[in-house]
Amino acid sequence: MTTLVLEAPAPVPEARLAAAVETVTRRYEVLRTELVPSPAGGPPTQRVLAGPLPEGPEKPWTAAPAAGGRIEIAASARILDAEGLVLLAEELGRALDGGPAGAPGPAAGTDEEEPLQYADVAEWLHEVLADPDAASARAGQEKAHGGFDDVDETVARLRSSAPGRPAADDGAAAEAVREVVLAGPEDAADREALLLAAWLVVLHRFGGARALAVRVRTGLREVPQLASAIGPLDTWPAVRQEFDAARTFGDVVAEVRAARAAQREGVELIGDLSAATAPLAFSYHEAPERAGGWSVVSLSARGTGPGLRLSAVRRGDLVALRLDGADRAALGPVVTGRILDALAAAVEQGAREPATRIGRMALGVPAAPLTTPATPTAAGWADATLPELIARAAARAPEATAVRCAERELTYGQLLAGADRLAGRLGTDHRSVVAVVVPDPLGRLVAQLAALRTGAPYLVVDPDDPAERIAALLADASARVCVATADTAPLVDGGGTRLVLLAEDGDGGRETEDDAARDRAGRGREDGAACGPDDLAYLLFTSGSTGRPKPVAVTHRNVVNYLGWLADAGLIGPATVLPATAAPVFDASVKQVWGPLVLGGTVVLPPAGERPADTLAAALTGTGTGAAVTTVNTVPRLWDETLRTLETAGGAPGPRERRLDVLLGGEALTADLVERTRRLLPGARLWNLYGPSETTANASAGIVTGDRVGLGTPVGGTTLHVLDEAMAPVPHGVIGELYVGGAGVARGYAGRGGLTAERFVPDPFSGAEGARLYRTGDLVRLGADGLPEFCGRADGQLKVRGYRVEPGEIEAVLLRHPAVAAAVVDARDDRLVAWVVPGPDGPPTVAELREHCAVLPSYLVPQLFVALDRIPLTAQGKTDRRALPDPADGHLEQGGEFTAPRTPVERVVAEIWRTVLGTARVGAHDSFFALGGDSIRAMHTVARVRELMGTEIPLRELLGAPTVADQANLLLAHDRDGSVREFAEAFAALDDTADETDPNPTADSADDAPEDQI
Repeated sequence: MTTLVLEAPAPVPEARLAAAVETVTRRYEVLRTELVPSPAGGPPTQRVLAGPLPEGPEKPWTAAPAAGGRIEIAASARILDAEGLVLLAEELGRALDGGPAGAPGPAAGTDEEEPLQYADVAEWLHEVLADPDAASARAGQEKAHGGFDDVDETVARLRSSAPGRPAADDGAAAEAVREVVLAGPEDAADREALLLAAWLVVLHRFGGARALAVRVRTGLREVPQLASAIGPLDTWPAVRQEFDAARTFGDVVAEVRAARAAQREGVELIGDLSAATAPLAFSYHEAPERAGGWSVVSLSARGTGPGLRLSAVRRGDLVALRLDGADRAALGPVVTGRILDALAAAVEQGAREPATRIGRMALGVPAAPLTTPATPTAAGWADATLPELIARAAARAPEATAVRCAERELTYGQLLAGADRLAGRLGTDHRSVVAVVVPDPLGRLVAQLAALRTGAPYLVVDPDDPAERIAALLADASARVCVATADTAPLVDGGGTRLVLLAEDGDGGRETEDDAARDRAGRGREDGAACGPDDLAYLLFTSGSTGRPKPVAVTHRNVVNYLGWLADAGLIGPATVLPATAAPVFDASVKQVWGPLVLGGTVVLPPAGERPADTLAAALTGTGTGAAVTTVNTVPRLWDETLRTLETAGGAPGPRERRLDVLLGGEALTADLVERTRRLLPGARLWNLYGPSETTANASAGIVTGDRVGLGTPVGGTTLHVLDEAMAPVPHGVIGELYVGGAGVARGYAGRGGLTAERFVPDPFSGAEGARLYRTGDLVRLGADGLPEFCGRADGQLKVRGYRVEPGEIEAVLLRHPAVAAAVVDARDDRLVAWVVPGPDGPPTVAELREHCAVLPSYLVPQLFVALDRIPLTAQGKTDRRALPDPADGHLEQGGEFTAPRTPVERVVAEIWRTVLGTARVGAHDSFFALGGDSIRAMHTVARVRELMGTEIPLRELLGAPTVADQANLLLAHDRDGSVREFAEAFAALDDTADETDPNPTADSADDAPEDQI
């Protein structure tokens, strides 16, 4: 609805105004046209009445006296646009000037030309749109601005930032308006471009979209012949904008101005591209000073259609900014006010400083940082070290169980005894790094503690990593000593690192307590004084964007502060029993291993080769070595697998003596997982943890209580800042990068001064000398509760199956293959996918690429490989990851000879794989894992087999049968009642019938390509 308020030179009697309205109504058909709903539910039809439309709430336009002797004219957008409303006011003015009330004015005189009717305009437009030039213009516009990219996500994110569920508008919120001074630019098109650019930038900063399309009000009156027509002459073509961190506000204005100029130039050719139902819109009006001899008091435009619309109306040097549309009410007054404040700030700064980068624009009142002081336990431990705290726990209860691994157990006394025996052989101090390459979990823990007892930091290396990678990690860490076993020694021998072999009784269990006490006393390590709180406790490698892993260096002060917070949060204590299911090369192992040990609790180590989900499920049901578990910690993906294991086993475990704490982190926690946890484990306290390795495992945590899953509050001694590209705090609701400060910030990357300076920056908000902030690269916003919510990444880093993955590390390896000219790695459906552009000699096979990627740890090897002709690029020349094709559309072949499924059971298995893995071509000897399978998809396969054939296949056995032929044999082995054979034969008969009726069967086709090619 558009409203025009006028002030006449003299009061206008109501009767004269009514007569003028009737005169003008009879002159213009559109003013007496009503829409008649279709009884069949189709579009309404138009009906032109002989006289004025009946009064009532449905009347699409009105003209009536208003307070203060003014006149208010209002019209629906389906009858008049804003310019048409001004023309109507001029017509009314002429009718009023034509004589006394009821007398016909000049508008009805017989000497005046018949006015242009809207029906004639519509007929002409239909003819224009049928012209081939119009089709070409529409195609060009759709190519440049088609699609709405992240619009729905942006609107959803704006709505979700509102506190709770906003009530229906009380009227006040609907009138929320911000006025901003806009003296320049001189040209109306330039003013529109500046305001539209501000709207796009604010949407980008609040919603995080990389590209947005907004429908923009465009008047068909740009066509000279239509300038005086009265009727609805607005169309709403889309303007699309891509965002890049390096772009300035002036860049966006220039692109918008050019796009709008092109649209106005041929507006009549694109009239049917009006995206009237798109979620985001913008309209700009300039109110005239006078209309029909009357002064214009105000012009306002309100949209009631779908989505969210910014209406900007300029009068003089003031621009009124108003948000409306169906989605505005859902934002509530607080969020609406923040967006309007941001818009006003963007307009003012953009007009004053157009060279400002869009990521550095100040968009309102900055939010305060989130700070939590060090907890009491952490403060009391401020000068302690990790081995010192463990020694204290051992002194309090030397006979308490420290570690349990299957049938083996170590008391605290035995653990320290074994560690000290090994420490005496290491010959290291706080200046050395001790690498640990030990498969046995118990022996590995003893070796880690032994290194700490000498004062040296440890580095755990996965013995399953390729030898080339192990050598590179040891060299990068400058490891002088390496603890290995007879089996792993060949992996590290010859690199200049001194080897210390762990004895078969490396856990120290055979040594007596008296011997252990003498060893400790003799070495002077009873209080862990071999190192200080600012010395390194461990190194941990994370994926590197340049293709080289990064060694994170964490101090004892970092670790002790974090463990102190865990203690005061009630997550660890003397009675803690915690399964350490995280691989020791990841930071979750810090809380899982050292958390219980510093306070006298028990660590449960899964035996080598046991699936973490099996360990957790056994612990929760009290059937395994983890019986009496009090705390579990894992990534959501493995927790999902654990819950599926519980569901398969028959539901929730029995009542517990103590409350269970479930700590989940490392990737997004879904609402479905929250609901299932509550259903299967009623009474459990569910935590969502957040934090990269560079902030000592976790920087924030929160108990999940409602539907929303945020990042929680800072852990003890930690500060969280949400900053823009200029490192300035952003307002609530605006997306920025999360910076972490405080006691958990690690020393940096060992031996990488440049990279450390880039990611660990001086803290301008802290008065402490040498304080630093870690740039996480995570994009967050402060939500309705004032706490951070994850919104994505500022870079290309991925989280896949709980692992932190830098695509650049994988891409660098792929590019070293002679048959790969270009490569892009991204995640799809929680799987790593590599898109490769083959070299001139043709594409490699999957087998060749997998062998080539064997230098990477297994979790970094892509599960799917897709061939491309070229890498798609954005308008800024960067990789357009959204344009990468669906992995199912272009798998590279596995290599080797393709064998179609041969038996009915093999055909059933192949069909199940096609459904579960999303791939069209499956051979008898294809590998489940090479086609993108994993443990979760294996569980789906088990469920599908159960659903189709009523046969239960143990997951462990299915994982051990990697090919179609293997799984077919496994099904037959479990076919005790013949149901598998019966179903397979029926399926094969139906499949054969389908093949006979399909003239182009594709199940075993590869588009006629050679079997070792695409």
